[in-house]
Amino acid sequence: MAYLQGLNQSVLRDMMLQDIKSQISSLPKLINHNNGDYHFGMVLDEPPKSHWMFSLPLNKLYIRMHKTFNIDVKFKTKLPIQPLNLRAFLCFVKDVSGPVLRCQNHLSTDPIRDNQGMRESLLRCENPNTSYCGTSQGKSIEERYSVLVPLNMSRSSHLGGGFVRQTLAFSFACQNSCFGRKETCLVFCLENTTGDVLGQQVLCVKICTCPKRDRNQDERHLESNKCKTPSIASEDEESSAKKRRRRTLPTDVKEENESNDSTDVQPVPSDWEVTRSLDGDYRLVVKCPKKELLLQSIEGMIEKTAVELLRNPHNIKIRQHANHLLSLKSMFFFYFDLIYLYLILIYRLILLISLQKAL
Repeated sequence: MAYLQGLNQSVLRDMMLQDIKSQISSLPKLINHNNGDYHFGMVLDEPPKSHWMFSLPLNKLYIRMHKTFNIDVKFKTKLPIQPLNLRAFLCFVKDVSGPVLRCQNHLSTDPIRDNQGMRESLLRCENPNTSYCGTSQGKSIEERYSVLVPLNMSRSSHLGGGFVRQTLAFSFACQNSCFGRKETCLVFCLENTTGDVLGQQVLCVKICTCPKRDRNQDERHLESNKCKTPSIASEDEESSAKKRRRRTLPTDVKEENESNDSTDVQPVPSDWEVTRSLDGDYRLVVKCPKKELLLQSIEGMIEKTAVELLRNPHNIKIRQHANHLLSLKSMFFFYFDLIYLYLILIYRLILLISLQKAL
């Protein structure tokens, strides 16, 4: 303490600036963190029938080139309140030092812009206050191609508790095939005005022509790798294990062939959609043959949610879900009553026309 008290204020300021400069001038690390205690996070909600898809088990976004996707940045305000920016950039998963650049084919077809940095940047942000930073030789966080977006500190979130949530729109100007199909990820950094990284979130990205096909292939490949378990037992151990299994099985039961693809879980119907966002929420789209069955399903969800709300009365998300279900039920009755009245009016109109013709 005596040493620190004896230091000049300018020396302390230079030490802090040097630490910040070394942080933003270093190579990116592909890890999620909240060093600034801002509870920084990204929420990616996949809309139905969109041109991009998200794989929850792979934490990976699949999207076409020049197609826009929306992602919400959320963080918690702290005192003293300071302006914050979001920096986003692409990075190779297996080579963080290699800059991700546009290919010459797509670059040549892009018209000349006033903002040359935007033309050369593979990542685009549709927000009007976006700044394009970096150079083609940049490798560190500060020097590589990136987009910098000032965040609106006054946009409160429905989560409450001092959270701020803002929607940002991004797109890509090249595909993974342009640079040898290398695996890429999108890095989001929460920064203050001096460039200090307060939080970071990493999202794997594949820019391709057929997002649905590539996502399904990668998820099947992941499941097949999980099913494969390397055998370390010797042949003698395997034979003895088979003998033990034969002794325990009844004589009238035949051994079934083992299969890596066997499962007791029934597949989701093709006309249903089950997705999950980055913040853990689930979305279910179903088709129901009768309105009575749909109403019963809604009432069942209301009952289960009410029980869960009694167990967790202070959970804001459960309370909001219960309110949404009650609103859905009210809208359900309103629309069907409206349709019923509409049919009655049509019936009376037809009856009136028939009577007029008869007279």
